[in-house]
Amino acid sequence: MAWTQVKKTFRDGSYYRHILFGKRTVKEGECAAIWTADGRRKVVEGPKRVRLFFSHVRFLDRHTADQHQYLELQYRDGRKEHRRGPISQFMDPCTHLTMKTHEAYKLDANEALIVYCEQEMRPTSEGSLSGPMAAPLKAPLASEKIGTPGTVERRVVRGPAVFIPGAHEWVHTFSWHGSMSNGKGSKTGSPGDQKVPHALKFQTLRTQPDQMYVSVRGVRTTDDAQITVHLMLFFELKDIEVMLNATNDPPGDFINAVSADVMTLGAANTYESLMQRTALLSDVDSFPILRGRMAQTGFELLKIVYRGYETNEALQAMHDESISKRTKLKLQADTRQMELEQAQQELKCRQERSRAEQALAAAELRHRLEMLELEGAQARKACDDEHQLSLKHSAEIEEAAQRTRRAQNDEQIRRNAALKDLGVDLTAYLCTAAQRQPDHLTHIKLDSDGAKAPSLHLDVRGSEASTSDTKARK
Repeated sequence: MAWTQVKKTFRDGSYYRHILFGKRTVKEGECAAIWTADGRRKVVEGPKRVRLFFSHVRFLDRHTADQHQYLELQYRDGRKEHRRGPISQFMDPCTHLTMKTHEAYKLDANEALIVYCEQEMRPTSEGSLSGPMAAPLKAPLASEKIGTPGTVERRVVRGPAVFIPGAHEWVHTFSWHGSMSNGKGSKTGSPGDQKVPHALKFQTLRTQPDQMYVSVRGVRTTDDAQITVHLMLFFELKDIEVMLNATNDPPGDFINAVSADVMTLGAANTYESLMQRTALLSDVDSFPILRGRMAQTGFELLKIVYRGYETNEALQAMHDESISKRTKLKLQADTRQMELEQAQQELKCRQERSRAEQALAAAELRHRLEMLELEGAQARKACDDEHQLSLKHSAEIEEAAQRTRRAQNDEQIRRNAALKDLGVDLTAYLCTAAQRQPDHLTHIKLDSDGAKAPSLHLDVRGSEASTSDTKARK
């Protein structure tokens, strides 16, 4: 399979050519250093097209740093400079020795950095500078002492912050005791581990309360028993300046101090008495050496937790057998005591149950009487409500009937008044209306005023009426 070379978008420091006669295009985003035949150099930054004649051309590497980074520039004249991002700069091999991008120190609210800084030079009476910082500016005189140390200041940078050191500053690196796990150091460690020197290397110091597992090995009692005591220390860093001045390895000091306290406690007790007084290993007052050393180094001992012990197999077997016998006897005594207490408890429970049953029966009887009384009261109330409802309904029916009759009478009066206005004889009309209505099977009455013969049209419907009419005609 043929290998295809992928061309770079931007050429970097790996591009170096000797050109007898030709030209080069420096694209936008690129920068090139060109040496002419007489050895002079010029820097060309794109976009630009350059014609070359017996020249050497080399493209420059571009270094970039974002907001949380900075560039470290080492010049060929010995100067050093830090530039904070965001920044992008080309490395000129004639000016720069190295150019590196570093991450800024990001500190939380409970973190701090120890920063050292060499003081700047002060002008002398002759107006020149003196000290280590003035060496690049002038040649040393015979009267100057090149080996004289400069004055260094120390300061604590506390978070939350994003810190970028200056070119004349450096950050303190701590090297403490710790536990090694998978190639990494840990200050807290794990139960039963062993702390080793220089296992923990870091620069960011935590100021919040912390804890650490400690196993004190080789503790001998007065009866020459050897055990290993497991503890857990809880502490807090109170004064960073005191810690820096008093120690360079606080965990190592704590391990030695707690070992001394536990050794002292073990030397004052036998194996049995120490096992009976293990509560002292969780008391802060039992560790005066540790408390004193923490106070000297700017720490405060918050709490100690006893997590158990280990010993050799033979002694542990004897102790386990003794514990087994004592436990068996204690369990037997406890069993007899529990049986007696159980019998008393059963008798007490039967008495309480009898009293409870009597109280329950009395409560049921009272409840039954209350329910009967409540049912009677509810029945009487329902009867009264039904009677009141029937009276209300009767009154409403009578009132509706009166309204109906009143409306009929008003309509009759209105009708009679209308007939009167039309000239109708109300007396005759009322007398006629009060008479019995004629029946077509009995008789037919015709009234006439005598002046005009009455006209009659008779339509008798129904089979019975038709039959009667036929018979009458026959």
